[in-house]
Amino acid sequence: MDTKELLNTKEIAAYLKINEKKVYQLIQEGSIPCTRAVGKWLFPLKQINRWLEEQTELTKSILIAGSDDPLLLNLVEEFNRIHFPKQLIFQAAIGSRKGLIALAEGKAQVAGVHLFHPPTGQYNIPYVEKHLAGKKFVVVNLAYRRQGLLVQSGNPHNLRTLTDLAAKKSRFSNRNPGSGTRYLFDFLLEKEHLTPDKINGYEREQVTHLETGLEILRGDADAGMGIEYVAHLLKLDFIPLVEERFDLVCLKEAFAAPPVKDLFAFLEPEKLTLKTAAFKGYDFRSCGCILS
Repeated sequence: MDTKELLNTKEIAAYLKINEKKVYQLIQEGSIPCTRAVGKWLFPLKQINRWLEEQTELTKSILIAGSDDPLLLNLVEEFNRIHFPKQLIFQAAIGSRKGLIALAEGKAQVAGVHLFHPPTGQYNIPYVEKHLAGKKFVVVNLAYRRQGLLVQSGNPHNLRTLTDLAAKKSRFSNRNPGSGTRYLFDFLLEKEHLTPDKINGYEREQVTHLETGLEILRGDADAGMGIEYVAHLLKLDFIPLVEERFDLVCLKEAFAAPPVKDLFAFLEPEKLTLKTAAFKGYDFRSCGCILS
């Protein structure tokens, strides 16, 4: 390789218009093309230019990490149909808590969360404040939705409460740790003075509401926690337990900048209200409202 194509640390800092401390941070993170020779860091110019192009492309995309939600997935698909190839949204259903961690670590631009906080009776904000401590953030409501027990059509085991679930040793399909639904189920168990060992299948975990519903539809489980929409979709019976708030969270510095601002502009209350019939169990009374 021609040595003219190799830049040293000082030269690459000037080329990228950043300070040398930032260059060393990028090296440590392993996120910048570089090589070490005779005790010095060198940066191949061609690879640097290719890397810059890739970074520019990445800024046109959004990763939403966090809770699984069918409405959010529907909106992502609509957004991509309209904005592709200029902008693109990806979604990772990893649970509310991990979504906040991904946002805090800069691995996601938006987190989808529905975490109930028993000490305050609030949704989401206490957890956002904990995981994004020291950072400025924005919390925007997507919707309220009904959570409860998904049971087989006709409710053959006559399940009405979590106490019934424990007493009848019905086969339960649980959700993954860190998910908002798992947080809620554990809280409701404690409220009913029930321990996990009383639930037949507590350790049996699914990642999404749909997976839980399909377990019940196939007859592999008698019940599971989930949203009313999935019961309606799969023609299961539904026993409502709570109404929860589902929010989207982003860092304040990204909120007013594309493409994140385009995502939030997409949350028009009038448009989402039209989805009420299709998305049974959802309420859009605060959709698009900034809550913090």
